[in-house]
Order: sequence, then structure tokens, then C-alpha cells
Amino acid sequence: MTHTLIGTPIEDLDTPAMLIDLDAMDRNIAHIAGAAKAAGVHWRPHAKGHKSPAVAHRQVAAGAIGVTVAKVGEAEVFATNGIRDILIANQVVGKIKTRRLAALIAATGADIAVAVDQADNVRELDAAAAEFGVRPRVIIEIDTGMSRCGVAPGAETVALAKIIAASPNLRFAGVMSWEGHAVGMPEHDVRHAAIHDAITTLVQTAEECAAAGLPCEIVSCGGSGTYVNTLKYPGITEIQAGGASMGDYFYIELESPTEPALTLMAQVTSRPKRDRIILDCGRKTIDPTTRPPRARGIDGVKSIGFSAEHCTITLDHGQDDPRPGDRVFFDIGYHDQALHLHEELYAVRNGRVVAVWPTLSRGKLR
Repeated sequence: MTHTLIGTPIEDLDTPAMLIDLDAMDRNIAHIAGAAKAAGVHWRPHAKGHKSPAVAHRQVAAGAIGVTVAKVGEAEVFATNGIRDILIANQVVGKIKTRRLAALIAATGADIAVAVDQADNVRELDAAAAEFGVRPRVIIEIDTGMSRCGVAPGAETVALAKIIAASPNLRFAGVMSWEGHAVGMPEHDVRHAAIHDAITTLVQTAEECAAAGLPCEIVSCGGSGTYVNTLKYPGITEIQAGGASMGDYFYIELESPTEPALTLMAQVTSRPKRDRIILDCGRKTIDPTTRPPRARGIDGVKSIGFSAEHCTITLDHGQDDPRPGDRVFFDIGYHDQALHLHEELYAVRNGRVVAVWPTLSRGKLR
């Protein structure tokens, strides 16, 4: 029945509610798509944050070639909702998951690529693909400094590429890396140097694969915290920046020239003291771990704390407003830790709901 909310003023929505400023999001999408096009690379935005096929289709309409996801379950949602080109930028390991992936390709015809970093996993994928009569693309994840997943650059990557290329039911498609270790570096020059080293290593390894007779159709990198820099490097073919579509201030602080598009609307439920405001948006509404949200239009905020069901704003002075029943709006710091907690997103223009988008891939952890 969410369609009955179309045209509803936001003040008539129940709380907590996650609002998307549709015009701001579209401007952000247009910016990233335009920057990628100007650099001559593809845009394959990560969808693990927004969880919504409706957002993905908006990105594709603006020029994205498809989406990046983290799990097979997410790929299932986006493939069955019309997204044809999908990269699972993680390892899909074990008989259960590899068979699910192959079955999904067979059922939907989606062109799905998957990341690998070990030979045994390549053999698992090849066996599952043979069982379902498909030939998925496989790309190698390279560790360029993140120290998480990934094979070592250079000779080890080339050796794994040869194993993939020799697998009859797989297609070697290229390499990827995530230079996320640079995101936490506060010094501008140090961060840029780390990004430079990571992308240079990625591109050089792709060139080594090509020299061994294994050209890389895909050389993928560039999240929302780094794409402004990664776009500058010849040799990459696509970026995965997706979160910047929402204009998180986490990414704005990392030089993304986007604007805030997300707002959490909450309601004051109690004013036990004049310097304390209690709201209905606890950690089950937003996870403040990476970047807490910022309360808008409240002076003298001393601290914002979250428990399971409550948000507590402590002021440095006493005041009567806002009162119980009043709405408080929060700017979102990091949407990856917010949107997956909500069953729907309210797309808003001029203070009214214009669309209600279900977060169909929320909870898809497998």
C-alpha cells in the first residue's frame, strides 16, 4: 500500500523515515557519470549501500553499465529486477554459493562477474558453471595495500589468470582492487600518494597479464572515497563509486564534489530535562560507528548518543524546543550503515513524497 503515500507531505510520514532528496541525488549521479565519461572509463556503482533496484536503474539511466554488489544474495535481487551487468566484488566460495551463482546466471541470463584470489575457488566456480551450462566472467582481486582479500600483484596474479583462462567454463575478464586503506589517511598528500601507489600497481599487473597473452577487459577500482583520484590514471576501465550518489559527508570530506541527498527524519519522544532531547531513532535506525549523523537546526549540541531504540541529544544549555512530537532532521554521515536498516526509502521533491522504494536487498548476507 506504499503507493498511497505518493504526494504525501513529509510531515505526515511516520517516523523514523529515511528521505532521499531526489533532485540532489540525481545531480550527484549525473556528476559521477559525467566524470567517468569524461575520463573515458565505465561506471559500475556499488549497490551494497542503497540496497534498492530503483536507485540502480536511475544510475544505469544516467550512464552506469551495471552495478557492483558484495554477495550472491544481492546479485539475485538486482538480476531478477532487471540489472544485466553485475560484478560481485568479493569471493564466492563453497559448493552452495558457487552453485547459486551459476544457477542465477542460467535463470536470468545476467552477465555476472565474480572476484577470486585462490586457485581452489577457481576450480569450484568452474565445476558449478559446468553443472548449469554457463560461463561466468572471473576477475582477480589484487591486494594493492588494503591487506584484506586479494592475491599478490605481479607474477602471482599472472599465474592465477592462466588457471582461470584454462578453465573451460569460465572467462578470464580482468583484475580489480580496492584502495580503501587510503581512505583513513587524513593527510591529503599522504592519501593521494597511497592511492597513486595502489592504482599504479593494479595497472602494471594488468599490463603483465596482457603481456602473458591474457588481456584484461576489466581493470576495476575507485570507491566513493577515492574515485576523484583514480579517474586520473590511464589503464583503469571502470570505477565502483556508488555511495557518493547519496552525498554522505564522509565522502564529501574525502573531496567528492557531491551534495547531501539523505535525511533521517525522527521524532522527539521525551524531554526529561531542558538540556536533553530523546528521539525515536536508535541504533536500529542508524549505526553511528563510522560517521554519526548530524542533527540539523539544533543549537548547542554537546553530544549525540545512541542506544538500541533511542537517540539522546545533550545540549550545553537548557531550552524548551524542540518539544515532544516535533520532528528533527539528521544529515547522514555514512549511508552503508543506515539504509540497510530501513524497509523503504522515501524519494522526496519539494517536501512531498514522489516515490517509495523498497530496499529489496537488505538482509541479503549470503
